[in-house]
Amino acid sequence: MKSKIILTSATALLVSAAGANALEYKPFVGATMGFQGPVYSAAAEDLERVRSMDLPTDFFVFGIETGVRAGSYFDIYNGGITLSATKSTYSKAQYKYVEERFASADLFNISMTYDNYLRISGDKDNRIDFVIGVGFGSMAYHYDLADRDASMTKWSFAPELKLGLDFEVAEHVILSANFRTFFPTRPHYEMDTSYIVAGALKYIF
Repeated sequence: MKSKIILTSATALLVSAAGANALEYKPFVGATMGFQGPVYSAAAEDLERVRSMDLPTDFFVFGIETGVRAGSYFDIYNGGITLSATKSTYSKAQYKYVEERFASADLFNISMTYDNYLRISGDKDNRIDFVIGVGFGSMAYHYDLADRDASMTKWSFAPELKLGLDFEVAEHVILSANFRTFFPTRPHYEMDTSYIVAGALKYIF
């Protein structure tokens, strides 16, 4: 129910923004690459101490995104919706002192945000936007144990906050840099928050 309410609100905002700006829609697709870091819960940190191990602290991530931007190119404000998915490579959890691998872990995120684009490039030919996005999605924490054939994946609903910059380098090409923070809500989850620092190359139709 909560997801449906947010989705309906985001759609209404997008339609409103588009209607106020001569119904200019600009679909886009893009590829992302960066790093993801977890902020572990107190229970996960206690587990590290009890078992004398270190959980992974950074992950290399790659992903795709698509969406639509609404508003006039010449307006200071544009709105839009972005759907994104990111997947990390494996990173190891290891025992302290002996550097023996305990498990391999990876992360997966899928989300939708409503994005606010605020032009900051003034009268320059190419547009530069400050981006503020708010949305929701799901994140998964997966690990494979090294000492036996066992694995586990834990999903959680995760609201998202995004800050970034979009740089127009050509008529249909945008370079982006953004910082995204996820807030898992599932009880007893391994992480309190997780963040992604990434860049993206987007093509606007």
